[in-house]
Amino acid sequence: MRGTLPSQEIQKLVDTGAVRSPAGIAPEQVQPSSLDLSLSVEAYSMTGSLLPLGSEKVRDLIERFARYPINLREPAVLVRDNVYLVRLREHFGLPGEIAAYANNKSSTGRIDLQTRVICDGNPRYDKIPQGYTGELWLEVIPKSFDVRVRNGDCLNQVILYRGREILDAPRMLKLFGEPHAPKKTRAGRILHDAAGTPLGLDAVAEDGALLMTLDLDQDVVGFVAKKSLKPKPIDLAAIGKHDPDDYFEPIKRPKDGALFLRQNAFYIFSTYEYISVPPEYAVEMLPYDTSAGEFRAHYAGFFDPGFGWGEKGEIKGTPAVLEVRPYEDDLIVRHRQPVCKMAYESLSANPQKLYGVGVKSNYATQRGPRLSKFFKP
Repeated sequence: MRGTLPSQEIQKLVDTGAVRSPAGIAPEQVQPSSLDLSLSVEAYSMTGSLLPLGSEKVRDLIERFARYPINLREPAVLVRDNVYLVRLREHFGLPGEIAAYANNKSSTGRIDLQTRVICDGNPRYDKIPQGYTGELWLEVIPKSFDVRVRNGDCLNQVILYRGREILDAPRMLKLFGEPHAPKKTRAGRILHDAAGTPLGLDAVAEDGALLMTLDLDQDVVGFVAKKSLKPKPIDLAAIGKHDPDDYFEPIKRPKDGALFLRQNAFYIFSTYEYISVPPEYAVEMLPYDTSAGEFRAHYAGFFDPGFGWGEKGEIKGTPAVLEVRPYEDDLIVRHRQPVCKMAYESLSANPQKLYGVGVKSNYATQRGPRLSKFFKP
């Protein structure tokens, strides 16, 4: 069966040694449709960000461009605006028809910690080719804050797939709409507002993705990182221990429905729409769309089956949290401005566990913008 692999098929790859780690793969690393990857003890400070070419190995790059090694057997601080390479504990020996795609975990994306997987002989970030056998490395760039990491920390995640089956517009409308109603009046089971009212599927774009908009009509509409300060490093092992006031400033509802965003500042917002992911699908939030403005939206792009759904569809959606950074210019954004897209894809089978149902989840009940799990409520 084509599609993204569910939890039980990921576990089969672990059981057969196609995905292995000297520390073993912990059960909590296997998510409904993704696998958390963990840091090893081996890390390097690099002179810059780079990719291997042709037959180059990542270790060839380290030999030429590393500044100094870092041992993560003990906690170490990674300094913001610096580039690091960390070997991941997981080693791949994928079957010939299986490929993988990586992305930030939500918790690291929300602290502006950029991570990208690189692997031998592959000049592309985050894309692991079919049948890949070898080491995996993680490029880590703290953008707003220093971070403290150690062996075993999980900063990113990967989906594994046997051909990705992204839903196009006709499939989205057929599966989630009311097929005989006009498009603008159709109400789907995957898109609601904060009151639980179904939203019309006129949000379906031409490519089949759902067009999501910004919610600036809340008491606190978002947060902005205090980059001018130099707070203590965020320790990724200290869950719920950091004072949010040391790192972020809350943004109150704008009086005129518009916000001024500073160039290169880091913001956290949420979508107006509450989205649901039924068990037979996963979702990727597309990270950048130039038609929506010159900014990056969302480092962490995977939404597991069950997000905003529950066990049998009893949850009427959950808003998505966005990480936004204006790049080229200062930017004015307004309530209900399109800001990102959600692309649904089919799984090869329904997973044996769902996000927020029997699986520990930090954001299943988020309502509006929410900081990372590393901060006190």
